Amino acid sequence: MRILLVDDHPLFRKGLLALLEEIRTLDVVGEAGDGSEALELAEKLKPEVVIMDINMPGVCGLEAIRHLTTYYPKIKVVVLSGHADSVFVDQSLKAGALGYVYKDAAFDELSIALTAIEKGLPYLSPAVLTPVLKSYLLTPPTDKLISEYNKLTEREKEVFKLLVNGRSRSLIAATLHISPKTVDRHRSNLLKKLDLNRDEELKDFAERAGLIK
Repeated sequence: MRILLVDDHPLFRKGLLALLEEIRTLDVVGEAGDGSEALELAEKLKPEVVIMDINMPGVCGLEAIRHLTTYYPKIKVVVLSGHADSVFVDQSLKAGALGYVYKDAAFDELSIALTAIEKGLPYLSPAVLTPVLKSYLLTPPTDKLISEYNKLTEREKEVFKLLVNGRSRSLIAATLHISPKTVDRHRSNLLKKLDLNRDEELKDFAERAGLIK
């Protein structure tokens, strides 16, 4: 696994490099001290995984993650941070990171995270997972669903309401004065945004969100 290591503390970076080099399957192809340098090296070295801190001068880690996951979608990012607050974890995952490891954790935990990420699986340190779960559990389920619903565009909401009311593809197209193919596109997008797989799940979502009785 080709790794790019990004952290603005040289001593920490060198110590981590020494540990990573002890694992035969890992190849640290480069080091960067900030987000800007990380982006330059990512383009040049084509790493498979970027291990990155998020609190750095210049281009911060979050900006760098967004850029990496947008322009180099094959690169997987694991955050290695001293922040265990759920806000930082949430921001990192939304930026595109696949993993989040707390810096105070044992090195073995980073190794486990890399193994999971190599397989395309997300990984969160137990130290950061607890506040994330607490934040999730303290948020009313209805609020979560409404938040997801509000991510839809106005047109997607219109298609959503018609689908929930059992309208057919052709009738939706005629009602909204759009083509059936456009209906299919909106349907596909809204299902993806709501993390649903079938039209049958839409009514249940609408009821749980309080959108219909």
